[in-house]
Amino acid sequence: MFGQLLHDKRTAKNLTMQQLADLLSAKYNTKISSSMIFRREKGAAPSLKALFIVAIELQIDLNQLATLVADPNRVN
Repeated sequence: MFGQLLHDKRTAKNLTMQQLADLLSAKYNTKISSSMIFRREKGAAPSLKALFIVAIELQIDLNQLATLVADPNRVN
């Protein structure tokens, strides 16, 4: 599931939700809040833009993310 992958990658980089939100907001000139990160980790579907930003920043394979978003029940 996308949310679990996001959580795992974020914590592997020792980032809090707020730190990740601040980093992404500044780096990609977009407004991302810690509550948005929380909602994504709890299962809310990301926008396409958010999907690309997360994939780039956390070095997640975009194909893997797309598969998880398209089929959240799939186990990798």
